Order: sequence, then structure tokens, then C-alpha cells
Amino acid sequence: MLKSIKGCSAAVFVFSAIAAKPACAEVTLYGILDTFVGYTNASGKGAQTAEQSGGIYASRVGVKGSENLGGGLRATFDLENGILTNTGAASDSTLAFSRSAWVGLASRYGEVRFGRQNSPLLIMHSKFDAFNGGTYGSLLHNASTFSFRYDNMITYWSPNVAGFTFSGGVSLGGQTSPHDALNAYVGAIDYQRGPVYLGVSHAEQNGANGEVLTKTTFAGGSYQFGKLTGFFGFYRGNNLGSNLNTNVEGKYHSVYWLSAGYRATPAWSVTAGIGYVEDSTAQHNNAGEISLGTVYNLSKRTLLYATIARLVNRHGATYALIGNGPFTPNTPARGEGVTGAQVGIVQFF
Repeated sequence: MLKSIKGCSAAVFVFSAIAAKPACAEVTLYGILDTFVGYTNASGKGAQTAEQSGGIYASRVGVKGSENLGGGLRATFDLENGILTNTGAASDSTLAFSRSAWVGLASRYGEVRFGRQNSPLLIMHSKFDAFNGGTYGSLLHNASTFSFRYDNMITYWSPNVAGFTFSGGVSLGGQTSPHDALNAYVGAIDYQRGPVYLGVSHAEQNGANGEVLTKTTFAGGSYQFGKLTGFFGFYRGNNLGSNLNTNVEGKYHSVYWLSAGYRATPAWSVTAGIGYVEDSTAQHNNAGEISLGTVYNLSKRTLLYATIARLVNRHGATYALIGNGPFTPNTPARGEGVTGAQVGIVQFF
């Protein structure tokens, strides 16, 4: 349950005493705490048992809010920091708010945001997956490499029009020559009506020389058949080394992912998935995964989850079971596989 406080700051009261009525904002403190115990056995590396943070969701604490400016216009903001619940450390000690730090203006025509923000790709890809784009069980997450969020970002988020929504933005590299060096461009469009959900998102980032070096696409959807929901997810990216200096134009790897979730009772659901990674380079660093999972809701804010997965690499591939972390995975030797199981708990507030 989100905790909301409607009030005015002391500074606003001082201002109002001098000039006008105080401007009040609604502020919400929120968070997700996700901790699990995981076991992995990676060929060539051995077995590991560890308590870690971030199975289904990356743990975080945030403050967000809005202020009614009148005439249907609102000021909005979000400050969010990632944390590691197993140690209490920040997920990125170099940043005060590692996940979000933006301010925006919203109306019935949509919302414009400025600052550090999640990529639409990160938001969308979890909708193509019965495992919510997390846990050991999601090959769509385990085998895709993309930028989760960008600094210096300007985005637009459309209202819902006949089931369609759109978002797009640019991350400014701030370079002088070439002026578009390190810029990133992102966009997404999706459709949801009744049991059908469909979406596609794309991102491109320029290198230091101003040339486009990384291209990433997610696409997929879901369909609900009563208690059963089927999902299809597709990923294609050329950031093979997760490093702008190692990407090769025209060389991609793709992930094909089928999964399903069955809600056996209002509180209990089971999930399953199977997928394949195809490398377009001459190395043929392919991989595949099969997984099972379950979620049990103890309440509206607390859930238990468990997954078991087997990932097999081919040739020189080194994909691992990573969940939503961030944490250092037990990565198998080149061309080898890894088996994993985890049991975790999530608390929303």
C-alpha cells in the first residue's frame, strides 16, 4: 500500500504568508523489497548458494508526487534509489538516486519528463513474460543486453487513446563535436484492449564519434484465456559485448521466448517458459532455457515466489541466470550450462 501525504512545505507556508495561497502537493513514499535465497550450479565453475536482492523486482525506495497547478495541468516528480536488501547497501553507491530523478508536467494531452528515467524498453519487456522479466526463469531478461535507464533524458508519455499509448524520448549526450555523440533515442507503442496486449519498443544510441553503434528492439504480447495467460517475447540487439567499443554493425543476437501463467486460485499461480537465443555472428554463440515458477500472494502487498531453471549455452556463449539483481551471477564456462533454483519474498509498501 502506498503511503500518501498531502501537505505543504515550511517554505511554501512562508511564501504564502507573504504573497498568496499555499501550493500543496501530494507526496507518496513507496518501495519494493525483494530478497531471495538462490542455488546455482554452473558447469566449469561449481555450485553456489547465496542470499541476494532482486529476484522478480529490483529492490528500491522512492518518493514521488504531484501538484495541481490548475487548468488541468500538474507538476510531477519521482526520486528513486536502488538498494540491496541482503546487505543494506545502495545498488549504485555513486548516485543518490540511481533509478529515477526526474521532474515533469502532465495534462490530459500527456506528460513530459526531464531527468534520469527508466527506458521504455525496461518498462515494456516485463509485459511479454509470465516471469515479469525477472527471476532465474526469464530468458528474455537473462539473455538481453540493453540500457535500463538514461541520464539527461527528455520524454513524452501519451494518454490512452482507444487502447493505444505511445512514449518517446531522447537522452542528450551533451557533447560539443559531434553534437549528437552519445545521444540515445527511444520509443515505444503498445495496445491493450480486453484480453489482448501488444507492444514494440526500440532504442538507438550513438557512439562517441556520433555514429549509431547500439540498436535494441523488444516486441511481443500476451493473451488471456480465462485463468491462463500466454506470452510471447522477442529481443534483438547488437550490443553483444554490452560495451560501445565492441559492437559490430550488422551483427545481432536475438531471443525468442514463450511463457505462460496459470492462476490456479486467486492467491496462487504457476508459470512456465521455454526460449532460444540465436547469435547471427560466425561464432554461433546460441543458448536455450526452460523454466518453471510459482507465486503465492500472502496479501495484497506480500508474496512468496520460487523458480527452477536450466540454461544451456552453445559454443562460446556464457549466458547466466541473473534475475533482476543487480548481483554477480554464477556464470558458467564458455559453452557450458547452469541450473538454478530460488525461493524469495517480496514486500510492497
